Amino acid sequence: MFGNITILVVEDAEAIRSLVCAMLAQQGYRCLEAVDGVDALRMLDETAAPVHLVLTDVMMPKMTGAELGRHLVRLRPDLPIVFMSGYCDDPMVRNFERMPPIFLAKPFTATALLETVRQALDQPWKGLPDIASSSATR
Repeated sequence: MFGNITILVVEDAEAIRSLVCAMLAQQGYRCLEAVDGVDALRMLDETAAPVHLVLTDVMMPKMTGAELGRHLVRLRPDLPIVFMSGYCDDPMVRNFERMPPIFLAKPFTATALLETVRQALDQPWKGLPDIASSSATR
């Protein structure tokens, strides 16, 4: 159904990354997998396939999701980003929570994942809000 849409899933926990990709693939999305922000930027640079959405964890080693988002805004300003996190006590995450459809709280259902992805793809991308300029570390 969505086989022509590619989503780059950036998640350091392999089990979560695999599960998210399985849920998306079951609906026909194509997935690329990155273990962190550095890996995601490398993949975007090296892949010939168009990427339509980045779905990234917020709290990761090497580069946070917010840092990745700032890089992506400079490199690919029209590329929608959805942030996901289970660290709801973190101030940066609380700011993202207020901005659907760019945030998905963990744990989430397949329905919530698919609805958020569809919303992010269907709505015009307005870029990241100013609060994404703050950084957090694990």
